[in-house]
Amino acid sequence: MPASSPGNMGGSVREPALSVTLWLSWGAVLGAVTCAVALLIQQAELQSLRREVSRLQRSGGASQKRGEPPWQSLWEQSPDVLGAWKDGAKSRRRRAVLTQKHKKKQSVLHLVPINITSKDSDMTEVMWQPALRRGRGLEAQGDTVRVRDTGIYLLYSQVLFHDVTFTMGQVVSREGQGRRETLFRCIKSMPSDPDRAYNSCYSAGVFHLHQGDIITVKIPRANAKLSLSPHGTFLGFVKL
Repeated sequence: MPASSPGNMGGSVREPALSVTLWLSWGAVLGAVTCAVALLIQQAELQSLRREVSRLQRSGGASQKRGEPPWQSLWEQSPDVLGAWKDGAKSRRRRAVLTQKHKKKQSVLHLVPINITSKDSDMTEVMWQPALRRGRGLEAQGDTVRVRDTGIYLLYSQVLFHDVTFTMGQVVSREGQGRRETLFRCIKSMPSDPDRAYNSCYSAGVFHLHQGDIITVKIPRANAKLSLSPHGTFLGFVKL
């Protein structure tokens, strides 16, 4: 096998080195060209933005010379946008007026017990005091509530009993316009063990109450034993 001369080996080493140098040179040229193209594109976009800003400034200046707001010309060019804005403003004003009227008309009265009394031999009545009140549509008077404003009301009532009588409950009634009627009643069975004889009776409903109506809560038992705690026994009205 013939031996290679030192001169031939040196030529073989120089050829790959030359190829690498050429590739690096071409890469640098391509990178420079890419950067130049990107700069040209950015300059073109910048010029376009400057022209758009100048056009808007000229439009605004012309509007101000005529004594108009700078956005007047834009709205004239887009009447649909102006119409939508006006409709939205009208809707907001209308909602604000309706909300204000609703707040003025709404009455709330939440009552808690302060005492009980048995005027009749077979009836116990609860004496109330206001715990929460808004508006003047309702007025608490001892064991009754007088309606001052006619309207639709949510009425709710609960009594917490502590009595060994086999059944306990309350009757919510309305008296007015020459008649008396029961709005709702609630009945609960009671345990016979005094230590366990606790039960609450809750009822609620929506009623059309008239000015001058008298609302009462009565327990059809003489000297009924019930809780006077505000979270156990209460009566409430909300005008809808």
